[in-house]
Amino acid sequence: MVAYRKTIGALIGLAGLVSLGACASAPAGLGVPQASAVAETYRAEFAVDPGDNGLTWAQQSVLAAVADEYKARGHGPLVISYPQGAINEDAAIGAIADARTFFYEQGIDWRMIAGGAYDARGQHNGELIFSFTRYAAQAPAGCDGSWDAMGMEFDNQHHSNFGCAMAVNLAAMVADPRDLIAPRDMEPGDTGRRQAVIDGYRAGQSTASERSDYESGAVSRVASGN
Repeated sequence: MVAYRKTIGALIGLAGLVSLGACASAPAGLGVPQASAVAETYRAEFAVDPGDNGLTWAQQSVLAAVADEYKARGHGPLVISYPQGAINEDAAIGAIADARTFFYEQGIDWRMIAGGAYDARGQHNGELIFSFTRYAAQAPAGCDGSWDAMGMEFDNQHHSNFGCAMAVNLAAMVADPRDLIAPRDMEPGDTGRRQAVIDGYRAGQSTASERSDYESGAVSRVASGN
């Protein structure tokens, strides 16, 4: 009789452990949706009149928009293509030099500005074309906004739209969609600050940044008598 009770008790305990293990186990095959990005070509252009003396205000406005977009989301070379064979070919080539100087003044490295040509024979005022690669974010295709009935779930599996909210929000908010494909390169460290810390440490001085009284974390000075 005692052995029987021990056997029953062991079986009950084992059943309880199995049920608790099922509740604590992670769902198998999460496969949560992920935001992604696809490469696309950014393009802008403007016509060059042979009678123009330098860049017009309208042309500078176009170049400023190109520079802003390239610095924010551009990858690879910024290509300037001129209309080869057009009547205004010489004027367009001259405008390329002005455009390169403008981009350099906007903070774009000379080495990232490339040149090219396209066939524009027979055209009067061919356009200068500015192009580069950028990326567009894409939300997961399966995130349609529908929801499963979550009242009775015994298999410990996630619902079909699990992770959709985060993936869709990320695709909408990411500054440079290429970050969804690969991380950015590390920027060089602040060697000046590093050397200042090392020099202070060697001299036995505090290496912490100095803080003013306005940066104190104290909530109140009432009890301090000040």
